[in-house]
Amino acid sequence: MPAWRREILADETYLFGAPADSGLLRIALLFPNAYEVGMANLALQGLYRLLAARPEVLVERAFYPGIPEEGRPHDGTLRSLEHDTALGAFDVIAITSSFELDWLSIPAALREGGVEPFADERGLDEPLVIIGGPAVTSNPLPLAPFADALFVGEVEPVSDAMVEALLDPEDAPGRLAEVPGFLVPSQEPHSIERVALENLDAVPTTSAILTPRSEFPDTFLVETGRGCPRGCRFCLARQIYHPVRSRSADSILASAQLGLQFTDRVGLVGAGVADHPQIEQIATGIVAMGGQVSTSSLRAEGVTPALMAALAGSGQRSITLAPETADEELATALGKRMSFEAVRDAIGLADEAGVTEVKLYYMVGIPGETDAAALKIADNVDGLECEFGGLRFTISIGVLSPKPHTELAREAVPDPGAVGRRLKKLRGALTSRTKAQVSMASPRWAAVQTALSRGGRELAPVIAAASGKGPGGFADAMRDSGLSMDDYLAEQSGPAPWEIVGECRLMGAGE
Repeated sequence: MPAWRREILADETYLFGAPADSGLLRIALLFPNAYEVGMANLALQGLYRLLAARPEVLVERAFYPGIPEEGRPHDGTLRSLEHDTALGAFDVIAITSSFELDWLSIPAALREGGVEPFADERGLDEPLVIIGGPAVTSNPLPLAPFADALFVGEVEPVSDAMVEALLDPEDAPGRLAEVPGFLVPSQEPHSIERVALENLDAVPTTSAILTPRSEFPDTFLVETGRGCPRGCRFCLARQIYHPVRSRSADSILASAQLGLQFTDRVGLVGAGVADHPQIEQIATGIVAMGGQVSTSSLRAEGVTPALMAALAGSGQRSITLAPETADEELATALGKRMSFEAVRDAIGLADEAGVTEVKLYYMVGIPGETDAAALKIADNVDGLECEFGGLRFTISIGVLSPKPHTELAREAVPDPGAVGRRLKKLRGALTSRTKAQVSMASPRWAAVQTALSRGGRELAPVIAAASGKGPGGFADAMRDSGLSMDDYLAEQSGPAPWEIVGECRLMGAGE
């Protein structure tokens, strides 16, 4: 095993016992992004914990484009982290994908692991490829030609049934087709139910491995709930994690207590952390146990003096809020039922608690948006800096990519050139009028993301051809396939590929 792999493993702490060194079923858990991103991803950590708990399963991790550290290039073969095993030597490759843009890494990762990307070109001696995760739940069809099976929903209720099906190598795809949530592309297409775990307390979702190399270094992550009670018309989490479910405070605190045996950092993760009905009890409870608590993005209305005191008291020096827009009409169009006074009040509470940095997320490319409406963001930030002179502001500007199943799923979006010009004007206004640090998303990548989220099987050759290339490579591959990006950015009508994902099926753990 290369020395750098040993260094990575030496930095890791397994929280639930050392993984098995052998098993009847060998599964490579592939994350199509870098190591530090994957180790901060609860979908990866939760699936790893579920699989590692099965005594007959040997599960190892692989990352692509790998572990991007200077002096550690690929050797031409994508191999597992734990035992330096090529992907092609496993029985199963399980891929979890949170973002559509990560799909462009999947064919390249399989090729580098010695596995044919397209399912119909793989031999009987090659691994079975299963793909799931939030982006796949949103729209599985663009990846269907690469997969022997796709999974839609939350895997906890069916993880045991999945493993039992995979232990039968003669007819694993056929048996998976009988498990709720699984779509087998080689069979006749049909609507597939989205599986959801009814009682989140039944299966804790936390970090299984700690590492200082994660995007959240040595932080024990705990999921607080799934779904979102808000009405934002662009929010995918609100749709694919419906209905809203919260873990109990007792369950979250019990998980935190376990994590605090290994680290003093606890990160609360969820689509609406501040909307948890017991968030103050949870945050203050973690601090009382000697932990430092941090959160993902907060809802402005959910920020209270007690919550801010707990966060600031445990060392958190920044908060993240997402106003999305500074224009009231656009906020209404987005379903963002949040007053700008609520944002200001939340920042005021943060300032009083000793927070020193505020991160604000906005979007451009919203239907009905004008340059004047977008430039109100600069007015908004300028006003906040004047009022809260002691705070440092970091501004992130995203580009709207309408998601399947949301109210904006079929809306037309501006072409990347128009969005780019608007972003340039906004950047100029922000840098000339404020001291804020500003970062902006790529409109070309946002267009690619929109195309991927709205497409079907016809995009698989494009994904394969563009794998490992930039947005220009995707556009070239689209043209070579006789497809037009404009068609995917225009207003959508008629049957949509993502409509193959049907109603939610609530299930208990281990059904």
